[in-house]
Amino acid sequence: MRIAVIGAGAVGGYYGGALARAGEEVALIERGPQRDAIARDGLRVQSNWGDFTVHPQVTADPEEVGPVDLILYCVKLYHNPGALPLIGPMLKDDTVVLTIQNGVDGADQIAAVYGWEHAVGGATYIETGRTGPGQIRQTGPMARIAFGEQDGSRTERTARVARILEVKGIQPVVVDDIRAALWSKLIYVAAIGTVMTAARGSLLEVLECPVGEYTLRTVMEEIEAVARARGIDVAPDVVDRELAEGLEVAADAQASLQDDFRAGNPLE
Repeated sequence: MRIAVIGAGAVGGYYGGALARAGEEVALIERGPQRDAIARDGLRVQSNWGDFTVHPQVTADPEEVGPVDLILYCVKLYHNPGALPLIGPMLKDDTVVLTIQNGVDGADQIAAVYGWEHAVGGATYIETGRTGPGQIRQTGPMARIAFGEQDGSRTERTARVARILEVKGIQPVVVDDIRAALWSKLIYVAAIGTVMTAARGSLLEVLECPVGEYTLRTVMEEIEAVARARGIDVAPDVVDRELAEGLEVAADAQASLQDDFRAGNPLE
């Protein structure tokens, strides 16, 4: 399979690296120091499934890649105006564009340009960060990508994507209600990332505070309330489940929002 990753940062770089290690033909769409380091030294990954270095194609120009079978779309939502045009040169009739961005409307934005015949919504659960240009460190036993059709149907293309992603270090899951999955993920990542960033501390440091867990829960409950007001069928115990998952991985928790804040980058 020919696979392209748009945005080869901590998340896209990890998944692209895992697929390249499994023998897939992977092209990374990236620019700047990250692109230069990967082109020079390869993509170096430390992970729960072992450390490795791979040498995928890396370029800022999708015209150099051409049509592919699967595009993993991994940029921040605020980069969409500049990144969405990168998809076009790599499309063929049956190319799937799987977005694993934070937020809940990434697939809608892709479909608005390229149609639902290409767009598939997804969410990823992973603790990963960049330790330097071309270097990624993933921690913990989870690297899950949940995805599915907007109407909840099981299709040949989602089954095909699941087969592509079924490699060491990736845990693909096809879900029946992708909108509920996206909002459940938002409850998790937005609350934890926001509280860690506001506290200027790690998740363990947040939890050491007498009101740390209470603060996380109340932020999650606010996001849940917005989801229900929009008619999203999140689970009745969604906050309990997402909070429990956060507490379980607290020692490994990383927040891209916090990394962006420290670097002075725009915030999601």
